[in-house]
Amino acid sequence: MAKLATYRAKRDFTKTSEPKGRTGRQKGSAFVIQKHDASRLHYDFRLEMDGVLKSWAVTKGPSLVPEEKRLAVEVEDHPLAYGDFEGTIPKGQYGGGTVLLWDRGIWEPEGDPHEGYAKGRLSFRLDGEKLHGIWHLVRMAKRAREKQPSWLLIKGDDSFARDSGDPDILEEAPSSVKTGRSLEEIAGPVAKAPKAKTGATKASAASRPSAKRKAEAAEGAEVAGVPLTHPDRVLWEEQGLTKRQLAEFYVDIADWLLPHLVDRPLTLIRCPSGVGKSCFVQRHSWAGLSDFIHRKSVRDDGGKMEVLSVQDIQGVVALVQAGVLEMHVWGATLADLERPDRIIFDLDPGEGVEWSSVIEGARRIRERLKAVGLESFVKTTGGKGLHVVAPLKPKASWKDVLAFTRGMAEAMAADEPERYTTTSVKQEREGRIFIDYLRNNREATAVAPYSTRARSGAPISTPIAWGELSARIKPNGFTVLNLRKRLGALRGDPWAGIDAVDQILPQRPRTRRQRKT
Repeated sequence: MAKLATYRAKRDFTKTSEPKGRTGRQKGSAFVIQKHDASRLHYDFRLEMDGVLKSWAVTKGPSLVPEEKRLAVEVEDHPLAYGDFEGTIPKGQYGGGTVLLWDRGIWEPEGDPHEGYAKGRLSFRLDGEKLHGIWHLVRMAKRAREKQPSWLLIKGDDSFARDSGDPDILEEAPSSVKTGRSLEEIAGPVAKAPKAKTGATKASAASRPSAKRKAEAAEGAEVAGVPLTHPDRVLWEEQGLTKRQLAEFYVDIADWLLPHLVDRPLTLIRCPSGVGKSCFVQRHSWAGLSDFIHRKSVRDDGGKMEVLSVQDIQGVVALVQAGVLEMHVWGATLADLERPDRIIFDLDPGEGVEWSSVIEGARRIRERLKAVGLESFVKTTGGKGLHVVAPLKPKASWKDVLAFTRGMAEAMAADEPERYTTTSVKQEREGRIFIDYLRNNREATAVAPYSTRARSGAPISTPIAWGELSARIKPNGFTVLNLRKRLGALRGDPWAGIDAVDQILPQRPRTRRQRKT
């Protein structure tokens, strides 16, 4: 707790709603920027490091112009829970004023961040809802009587940088990424209204200021016992689908979704502002993580790593609250991460490949699997291709599974090189189908059955029966808008019994070259 001693000493938690918090035990990579209207307006820039949020007060806020170096005064470490804080700190308390969550996301250091911090030059990449690309924090020489170290926050000269004549990101995107509110709306009439006189009547809801009603609407939803902030934020503009509707959709299909999602490590695609806006990959926890999203430390080549998972529909709704539009899963469960229980072949068509050829490719993989005694299942990806999945009893290692799937993919490509390839190089894929077997690596993931995709049309990766697979089925044809109708019309689950199939990994097939030698 020593890291947070200064933070706690400056605050009276009986008066402020700021989180008391504690030092985190898991390694994370969150960043947040909070717009803070205190004695003067500034932006608090925070990077998760060693279980706390390293913090700097940036007087003029971040600039996307590399030449505009912004003063950043280092302040006390804050608890991770502070990364989700938004509200008003009472007048007279330390930092009294209104706090708005202006940006959030993940950061990736260039090199050793501890070494960079110690030397006074910390370079990193931001992947947030507003800020992206390379940034630098450079410590300035200490001046006489200076109590707190001064740094410069500088935008790197990359594709996300802007010229001095371009719009200012602070003016272009002033609102909260958490609730969509402005500073004035967060402060609201509660912080500014005079005390009511004796005998004064309470104002009716209809007479409250518009800003207050807007704030209530933004925070007033709850789905499956999970609060949703800004529930009416549109995630797919063409369809007008909102955060609330996506959460309710998942609740409706929970019985179909959860068997393929629960207790599997997740890789998430977060698009808090919706499709077509800023999206980023999330594999580890972030500040303000819901208790319905579970964290676990597991073995890794370098020691330990953190994985995220969900155990129920509340966890899925909590992911929606966090702006998750795609859920990708490991081919193993938390019960046995070293031995996969599903193998997957991802058929990704190159330019010029007809959909009928993709269907034929999936059938040929099914035939090859059947020839070695493996039953398989098929699903659309919600993109351009198909996934062929074979369940296994978790007995083989990742190494053996990868060798088997690689051997089968290479054999198929060797037998029909004009149709199939195992290389991901774009130029070599034109007119052919890329058979991606690399998803059978430990930590590699594939989009979960019944997960949405962060693509136009709100498509769903959808399990289908082999008998359904025809030109009438499209890889992105099932969507949030029509999947309920499909499920309601089915006589049975196309993937019924997938986890009860009793089969183990056979010896890997040999390629044509291996057979000749």
